[in-house]
Amino acid sequence: MSVDRKKLEALLQWYQQEVGENLIAALIVNREGLVMSALKGSSDTEVEEDVIGGVSALVEPVLTRITEEFSSGSFGTGTFDTEDQRFIFCEAGPEAIFVTVLTSVAMVDPVFPYAYLAAEKIARIFDGRSVSPVIPKLITDSQSHDIERKVDKLQKIKIQSGEYAFKLILGGEGGVGKTSMVHRFVEDSFQTDYKSTIGTSIMKKECEFQGLESKVRFVIWDLAGQAQFKRVRQTYVSNAEAGILVYDVTRKETLDSLENWFKEIKSVSPKISLILVGNKIDLEDERVISTAQGEELALKLSLSYIETSAKTGENINDAFKMLALQILKRFIFTEEV
Repeated sequence: MSVDRKKLEALLQWYQQEVGENLIAALIVNREGLVMSALKGSSDTEVEEDVIGGVSALVEPVLTRITEEFSSGSFGTGTFDTEDQRFIFCEAGPEAIFVTVLTSVAMVDPVFPYAYLAAEKIARIFDGRSVSPVIPKLITDSQSHDIERKVDKLQKIKIQSGEYAFKLILGGEGGVGKTSMVHRFVEDSFQTDYKSTIGTSIMKKECEFQGLESKVRFVIWDLAGQAQFKRVRQTYVSNAEAGILVYDVTRKETLDSLENWFKEIKSVSPKISLILVGNKIDLEDERVISTAQGEELALKLSLSYIETSAKTGENINDAFKMLALQILKRFIFTEEV
């Protein structure tokens, strides 16, 4: 099988950057535990120079045990703790398993969404599909609880129910690409003849999560960004559980206005889960807002952040999936096997 090794390496480097100092190693292994790609983390924990080889020796028996425990040969996502390490195992398609090795003091809960997004990208790389190696910056819910540490116990990560439906809204100034993002996500299409949204439009789309035995159905309400629709928007924002704030990286005023959008949405739906998206990154020559500026606002508002292009499709699915994962984390539990 021909696999883009450079893209796998780039993905692991992005993963290392986002997970941070508690990462000992990240490995992509096959079903027998053979390492296909690996990266030593930046953990300050003292480890042997052949850390990858040592970790591989630990991974193989756990994978064997997982295969025995789950008769289907498919185990989804799970954790395993030793005295010195914490492991997260995520299926990455039919060929590979993505293994994250953390220090014993690390919290699994904030790392799990990163691991899952990485595993999804790895699966697409193995399938030969187009995928960006970039791992977006995720904000951990301060109210989330960590997965309990149980030494030498295999735990399967599960969701409380198999299917969820959420009302999702998109906010931001007119012309930032909200409607184009929705059409790219729902229909995988891009319209070059732009027409502004009048009030709102509604579409539906399911997100499936390999290995989590769960589906998320988004009922997407695309809100008009023009000021004259502000009073109407209050009604549509009501009872929304998820939202995406969008700005255009080529127009600074669209970023400057997002704090007002954030306050407006939060005043109506205070418990809504939001992410921040910088759109139109395909217009590199016209760009006036840097990634650092977008991340700065995301940090100020405590939002996860990602950059997209509705025109090329880059990171569009990732944006919706990271939002779905952010919500699903509330319903995650572990089952000892």
